[in-house]
Amino acid sequence: MTGSVATMIIEILTGKFEVSSEEVTTGTVLEDVEVDSLALLELSLILEKRLGISIEEGTLHSRQTVEEAADVIARLDDTAPAAV
Repeated sequence: MTGSVATMIIEILTGKFEVSSEEVTTGTVLEDVEVDSLALLELSLILEKRLGISIEEGTLHSRQTVEEAADVIARLDDTAPAAV
């Protein structure tokens, strides 16, 4: 895997969800860029596929920052660095 989980989340948000790159950093709260429950599910599925891990429903939530979400995912995948 290239890059960190946080970078991957930012790439997904700016690519798939068309969030402006100026709006999203590791400190961005997901709900502040309109990531709702459906978007969280889609984000989880994309991360599962890219990282080869399983993410249980409710692991990610819209009140997390990108960095907090990355930390949670990195704990599921010990080989993935969390921060940028």
